[in-house]
Amino acid sequence: MRRIRICQLITELRPAGAERCVLELARRIDADRFDVRVAALRGGPVADALRQAGIEVEVLNVRGKWDAVKLGRLAALLRRWRIDLLHTHLFHADLVGRPAAHLAGVRHLVHTVHVAEARFRPWHFAFARLAAGLCDRIVCVSAAVMEHHRRRSGLPRSRYTVIPNGIDVDAFARDPAARRRLRRQWAVAEDQVVAAFVGRLDRQKGPDVLIRAMDSLQGRMTSPNVHLLIAGDGPMRGQVAKMIERSRLGGSVRLLGFTDDVSGLLSAADILVMPSRWEGFGLAAAEAMAAGLPVVATRVAGLEELVTHERTGLLVGREDCEGLAGAVARVAADPDLRRAMGQAGRDRVAAHYSIEANVAAHERLYAGVL
Repeated sequence: MRRIRICQLITELRPAGAERCVLELARRIDADRFDVRVAALRGGPVADALRQAGIEVEVLNVRGKWDAVKLGRLAALLRRWRIDLLHTHLFHADLVGRPAAHLAGVRHLVHTVHVAEARFRPWHFAFARLAAGLCDRIVCVSAAVMEHHRRRSGLPRSRYTVIPNGIDVDAFARDPAARRRLRRQWAVAEDQVVAAFVGRLDRQKGPDVLIRAMDSLQGRMTSPNVHLLIAGDGPMRGQVAKMIERSRLGGSVRLLGFTDDVSGLLSAADILVMPSRWEGFGLAAAEAMAAGLPVVATRVAGLEELVTHERTGLLVGREDCEGLAGAVARVAADPDLRRAMGQAGRDRVAAHYSIEANVAAHERLYAGVL
């Protein structure tokens, strides 16, 4: 029996949440049943990780949003690969993917929505509605994302499937040796509480909210001494660095830049702080929970499904710097609370958000659509 040929098409292959989801699905899917290739409008480091896993990758290197040549090149690629089903991720990949699939004679297409978009982007939902006939199924990474997209697109609920992102729970198990090594490297004492931020430094992730909250925490006379690690890069890096310089944080904050050792970083930390303005799922929170960390996060779509308030972490209002500071202070001051929340979080991720469940759900989706 011929394997089903699937192309996952994504906007770019930088190391971020949607791109990591593509990587994990491509390298874990049943290779006896599915032949998965990956195409991207623009490249990035994840392309190398895919190739190292034996996945065929094609980067189209488009010049910009209005590069019309990409449509013909993508259609030609889909014909050459003889694709049975195109799976698009993120808006711009979907925008070009649906007409390219139609031109190439690809009969089936599914699209994954990774975020409950809070910016003014009405054309996203207008396109989903107008091009609905070119898409078999819209996959959403959380129920909140589905409701958000459905309300704005006007499409019926029957067009949607919820498949939560998956985590390799064992890969994020606490590593005491990594904890000791990294804390020595960062000159952080073992008894000092470390709060970590892991994510892209842009407005969506709220790093400016984080700095204001931690500055407020530093100014409280009775607050615990918390060391802050910021892992990530992005357009707000310069702004974040200036905010740190003007704050009272001093040597208690370290701007690490991008790191590919997230598991080690989480082993060295005691709390994950995620002050996002909007999300879809919250992959960094799930990874921290798999590492046994309590999560202090904002009450936004996706995160409030993933993080159980008062059980696996604490949720505060979006933009609530004082509330975020208070929540971090409460968790930092109580090691028993941190241990209980961390264990509950690891149990929750293992039970509901495993990578195995995610891959199996996609396999069922592909087989059902075809």
